[in-house]
Amino acid sequence: MNKVILILVLAMPFSALFSQKDGVYKDPQEQKLFDSGKTLFEEKMYTVAYEHFSTMLAKYPDDLYLKYLTGICGIYVSDKHREGLQYLAEVKVRNPKSADIDYYMALLYHKNYQFDTCIALANKLLGKPGMSPEFRANLERVIENCKNGKELAVERPDAPPVSNIGMPPNTEAAEYSPVITSDEETILFTYRGKESKGGLRDAYGKPNDYGFYGEDVYISKKVNGKWQLATGVDNINTESNEAVIAISNDGQQLFVYKADETNGGDIYISRLQGNAFGVPEKMNGDINTTSWEGSISMSGDQKKVIFASERPGGLGGKDLYEAVKLPDNTWGRVKNLGPNINTPFDDDAPFVHPDGRTLIFSSKGHNSIGDFDLFSSSLSQADSSWQKPSNIGYPVNTTDDDIYYCMSADGKKGYFASAKTGGAGDKDIYMEESLLFSKNSYLTVIKGKITENLRPYSADVTIYFSDKRHYGTFKSNELSGNYLISLPAGKDYLVSFYHPILGEKLVDISAKPNDYTEVIANVNFGLSDTTQTVEDTTNVRAVFNAPASGTVTEIGGGNGELKKISRAKLLETFASVPVSELKYVVQLGAYSRAENSNIKKLKDMYGIEKVTIIKDDAPLTIVYKEFKTWKEANEFMEVAKKAGQKDAFITVTYKGKRYYLKDIIEAGIWKNSDL
Repeated sequence: MNKVILILVLAMPFSALFSQKDGVYKDPQEQKLFDSGKTLFEEKMYTVAYEHFSTMLAKYPDDLYLKYLTGICGIYVSDKHREGLQYLAEVKVRNPKSADIDYYMALLYHKNYQFDTCIALANKLLGKPGMSPEFRANLERVIENCKNGKELAVERPDAPPVSNIGMPPNTEAAEYSPVITSDEETILFTYRGKESKGGLRDAYGKPNDYGFYGEDVYISKKVNGKWQLATGVDNINTESNEAVIAISNDGQQLFVYKADETNGGDIYISRLQGNAFGVPEKMNGDINTTSWEGSISMSGDQKKVIFASERPGGLGGKDLYEAVKLPDNTWGRVKNLGPNINTPFDDDAPFVHPDGRTLIFSSKGHNSIGDFDLFSSSLSQADSSWQKPSNIGYPVNTTDDDIYYCMSADGKKGYFASAKTGGAGDKDIYMEESLLFSKNSYLTVIKGKITENLRPYSADVTIYFSDKRHYGTFKSNELSGNYLISLPAGKDYLVSFYHPILGEKLVDISAKPNDYTEVIANVNFGLSDTTQTVEDTTNVRAVFNAPASGTVTEIGGGNGELKKISRAKLLETFASVPVSELKYVVQLGAYSRAENSNIKKLKDMYGIEKVTIIKDDAPLTIVYKEFKTWKEANEFMEVAKKAGQKDAFITVTYKGKRYYLKDIIEAGIWKNSDL
């Protein structure tokens, strides 16, 4: 994503900085290397330019021009600030009139935490006439950064421990902008190095042995507590730049940044298909424009996103905006987050914690120590607005760019990238056991595996609040059957697992208030001798299976919410009312092996019917009996359960189509104005 921290304009062309012979080399290959470095410098690709110039310096250690250029690059390469200052200090001694040498040295004093020296030199420069407006603004801002740094960038006895997550997935190349799934078993990040798909290319995307590597998306899995060697995501990576910017809480949607010649950069979605992410598709609706849009975070219910954009009308350069999912599944109703969050400077890289109450983002404004700092904001319970943010502080925030931070679901660990001394190479991914976020994470995570006859199955998982509202609908993974959903804590939920043939099962969840709770619910459809496993929950039930007292059916209203109707009321109203073409089906069981069904015994006892269907190339025998009224079906189901058919449940068919209780009412098949 070419995260450049400060745009500088050189006051003079290169040829006027020193002598005409500077930058001219007899060896054609050396000249190509230097010219490539100069082009990269002009394109603000300072890290690669630094490498080119350093290679040249190894052969020409007294070349003052090379040291000047290398020193300026050192401003922007986070682990080269000390060397950069040394180069410029030597240049100043030997050529005090080098263009803007004091200006660049002031910036490097700030980068090296020499705040008082930076402030003194910057104030001295500001007192001189003739400075460009851009340089003046930069110096005024760096003075503010230094003042903030003197307050915030101090060693603390309670400083959170920070550790490199190790090799793998880190390598000698660059790994940054990490995103992690809620269970912390999968991490994706942006990679730039020798394995990049496009190889070495110039600033225009053409192959060039003296160019730089592009960005690719890489993924690593944790096995037995250890990260495995990361691999590129083939369906996403091309010879151009692709960078990962976010992942949905359920791990099924990956957000990717891509740019081409038609726009400043757009946001794409890649969906998990089995065990692989698919080809990215541009987000539809009003999020992407002809301006730059390059970072995003999705809410736990997947109905809102916060994203960064440079579109006109903002408060600064990059601003954070909110968008909501519309009924047609496009994104719209875009709204600027306002001056509590956005500043006259750049604000970028939002991360909304799954609890929905915490926003982490990066900003060059507020009380930044330098360039992008990480800030935390809490959601007001009074008006649902984001409150004035606080600086996360040192040592996570530094005088460099600190951007793209993600947090674990329990709120106790943060993941970010840095080029700290002692790393594996370029930028590495680090983990912070943050004291700032070690407070309780207000979150409930429900996860598990959905199977059909003990084989993984992709089913709809729908979450309802107990106060009638629909939270969201999710899907289990088609290859593994796994699902993971993050929910706000302190609420009661009804979780619906839906199978179009074998029925619906419900799980009631009571989440602890102001705490982190993890619930495992494994649900199997099919074999009668298999049962679902639910840890920390109660009441797994089929829709018509619930006891008459104390249960309700939730029915969609005109405003999109649910209306609660007691089962006793529904039985009283509709149990004995026959409806043409409406049949009530009591399913006693489903068996992958017919011998397990004891068809003869059940037929003798109940006069049941059976049907064999082919599911995933295997026969599945469903044992059932049909009735004309709900009352008859309900009475039969109770008798069957007492006789040992504990998995029995009721569904209905109308004109050959399968329905559930709430569907019958919403479709108007049962008509009664009293409901």
